[in-house]
Formats: sequence, C-alpha cells, structure tokens
Amino acid sequence: MEKKFLSLLVPALAIGLTLLNAATTGAQTPKREGTDSHVNRGTSWFPGDDFQRAIKDYDIAIVFHPNSPTAYYNRAVLLQVAGELDKALADYNKAIEIKPRYASAYSNRAGIYYAQGRLDEALSDCNRAIEIDSRYASAYTNRGVVRSAKGDTGGALADHNKAIRLNPRLATAYFNRGVLFLNQGELKLALADFDSAIKNAPSLAMAYVNRGSVHVALGNVNAALADYDRAISLNPKMAAVYQNRGIAYLLLGKQREADLDFARCLELDSSLKSSLDRAVTAAKNRR
Repeated sequence: MEKKFLSLLVPALAIGLTLLNAATTGAQTPKREGTDSHVNRGTSWFPGDDFQRAIKDYDIAIVFHPNSPTAYYNRAVLLQVAGELDKALADYNKAIEIKPRYASAYSNRAGIYYAQGRLDEALSDCNRAIEIDSRYASAYTNRGVVRSAKGDTGGALADHNKAIRLNPRLATAYFNRGVLFLNQGELKLALADFDSAIKNAPSLAMAYVNRGSVHVALGNVNAALADYDRAISLNPKMAAVYQNRGIAYLLLGKQREADLDFARCLELDSSLKSSLDRAVTAAKNRR
C-alpha cells in the first residue's frame, strides 16, 4: 500500500548569521580606551540569552567611536536575532556605509530583507556578498534560501552544494539543503543532511524538528519522538515542535499526551490552528 506522508510543519529555511570580533576582523577602530573591549565583551554574551547586556556594550563602543563598522555590525546581529529587524537594518546600513566591501554585512542584511518579503533586495545583497568574497560559504547558502523562496529550486540546490564544498562543516547549509530534499520527498537525502546539520551544530533545534518529520514520514515514530524531545529541550518556545510531537503521540495512540502538546502549540502560536487541524485529520486517516 502506498504510504501517505503527513503534512508536518517544517521550520523556515535558516539564514546564517556571522558575529565578528574586533580583534580578528581588521576593523579600523581607534586606540581609544574602551572601544575594542566593549565590542569584544558584547561578543562574549552571544549566543547566550543576555542580548540586552550585549547591545548595551555595543552602544558604549559606538559612543567611543561612531565609525566602527564591527560595533554596528555586531549590534545588528543581536537585534536581528531578537527580532528587532528595523533597528538591525539601520545598523547594517551604517556598517556598510562605513565599510562598503563588508561581505558579511550584506549577507546578514539579506536575511532581514528575506524576512520582510523583499526577495529581490535579499538576492541583490547575497550577490554583492559573493562578489566581494567568492569563497564566503554562508552567503551562498543564504542566496539558496532566497532562490528557494523565489521558486528557483535548482539554483537554490546549487548554492547549498557550493556552500558545503567551501565549508563542509557549515550546519545551516546542510539544514537548508535538507529542507529542499524534504519538500521534494527525497527522504533519505533529507535525513542525511539533517544528520550532518546536527553533527556540526548539536544545538540547532530546528534540525531535530525536521529530522523528526523525516522519521515520521519513514514510519519511525519513536525516533521522531526522541528528536522532538531534544528540540524542545533546546527551544521550549518553538510552537511547531509541539504540533509535530503531538502528531507522533497520536500515531502511537497516546491521545492524552497529544492533546497536551496541541494545547501548548496553540498557546504559543494560535495562528497554527488551521495547520494543526489538517495535521490531526491526516494522522487519524493514517492510523
């Protein structure tokens, strides 16, 4: 009998961000006391949760010298991760104004344009980053994300492949290529890529969510549960994983556990109600 795959949630393609340290980037900062120390101390708070302390350090660094592209850039990264996209965009713009050949700033700014649905501008920024540094692997996988959103699956795959050739340890490239394979029904290829993403970035919660989706599609529901549990331990506020784990529980006949996960999913993101209803119906039809 032909197996019907469940319509599980797949987290969005991952735009790779790069944080820089003033002492290692060639940033032209003055020898004024405090500038580099605050830039580098701000870096030390990342990727922890204390974004506000880090941002304050970059605020101080910029006061000491408002022409430090690294300070603007790193503050932009933190603001971007915190979801303050307009402020982050302003800082990337300033960093690029100070340092026009700032490849990582273009690549990261593309992520903001992507999130805002400004795909042509995102693609332009990725192209500019690659023009500046043709071996910048993150720029290729970021361009792959944008190309995928524009419907250019072949171009996206070529970009992710290029990123992996340039940097075989780049987890976001494996993750993004895995999403392409998963959406195309290439389950074994997707599984291999999510395995590689997790190997290179064991704390990448989204990779466990997607690998769990592959396990469910292949009928390995218990393996999926283990991945969803790990994803929740890494990011307990990701609504999608509760929907997916609830579906896994439903497939195993554990209605109570499923109901608790569905309630938590909607508590975190009520907009998923329609998606959840469709997934539950598909799961019940499969059993």
